[in-house]
Amino acid sequence: MFSRASSKGAEGTTAVQKSSVPSIISADLRITGNLESDGDIQIDGTVDGDIRSGRITVSETAVVKGALEAETVRIAGKVTGQIKARQVTLLKSAKVVADVMQESIAVEPGASFEGNCRHYSRDATVTPTPRKVEALVAPTMPRKPPVEAVKPPPVAAVGGGPQAN
Repeated sequence: MFSRASSKGAEGTTAVQKSSVPSIISADLRITGNLESDGDIQIDGTVDGDIRSGRITVSETAVVKGALEAETVRIAGKVTGQIKARQVTLLKSAKVVADVMQESIAVEPGASFEGNCRHYSRDATVTPTPRKVEALVAPTMPRKPPVEAVKPPPVAAVGGGPQAN
């Protein structure tokens, strides 16, 4: 009766279709705990916890302390934690202290970002193998033996100071 769109399942139960309207955490709301949604989440208030969603929007008034994981993350407010998303956009009013793992990132002039940025692909299945320095040196270059530490000769005292007799 009140749902916008629904379809009857095989057993006659009603399944609500996914809405394009985001779940909104209003500016006067403070949440302590994790949030998870298949749809979109817009944060206008304060969240102390991790957020996982299809799309996350952090508005100018929002403060988030926790990890964000989504297909798309747009930040205009303050975020402290970790961000993992296919697309990350830091708007000019963003203040982010986080490690970011992303496929693409856009940073508007004026945005504040402190942390590490690492590109990743969800399709990648190859795990990087540790490489030794020897593998990075071209085989045609002769390898020099390590230089041994040489002690400098003792310095003799030169006049003018107290002398031991």
